[in-house]
Amino acid sequence: MSTEMLANQLQLTDYILKRNLEGLTHADSVKQPVAGNNLNWVVGHIVRTRNNVLGLVGAEPLYPREQFDAYEVEALTDTSKAIQFEELLDKFDTLQKPLVDGVRKLTPEVLAQPAPFSPSNNPNETIGSLLSAVVFHESYHIGQTGLLRRLAGKPGVIKSPEAVAS
Repeated sequence: MSTEMLANQLQLTDYILKRNLEGLTHADSVKQPVAGNNLNWVVGHIVRTRNNVLGLVGAEPLYPREQFDAYEVEALTDTSKAIQFEELLDKFDTLQKPLVDGVRKLTPEVLAQPAPFSPSNNPNETIGSLLSAVVFHESYHIGQTGLLRRLAGKPGVIKSPEAVAS
């Protein structure tokens, strides 16, 4: 388990999320797809997870956990409970540096310690394996933002090198 690899993945997800969200508004973020969660929920869920994960990397959460109750598991269909999209993006940005810096400071000994919980109920979950799962979880949801961008009527922004060259 490499902390540098985890940090690089978090920097990549930061880049992709920002690209996928360029030019989107709060109104775009609360458009409800036929199935699944809206963009506001996806971004709020990522922010909620990042805020909670700060404890794994030796930092305190920056925001009260209950602020993100609407972003835990259930779909956000009551848009009056949605945090303004611009505020969610600011919170994501604010969490990036302490999360990446915290990951980089972890020692192999800390990564090998038992995790305080395991989303997959793995009895051998370590802080390192949990952080790896967190990065995968974030990547999964950030992939959804590309589709939700298109559902909001915006063109995709992540292109293959061949598409960029043409």
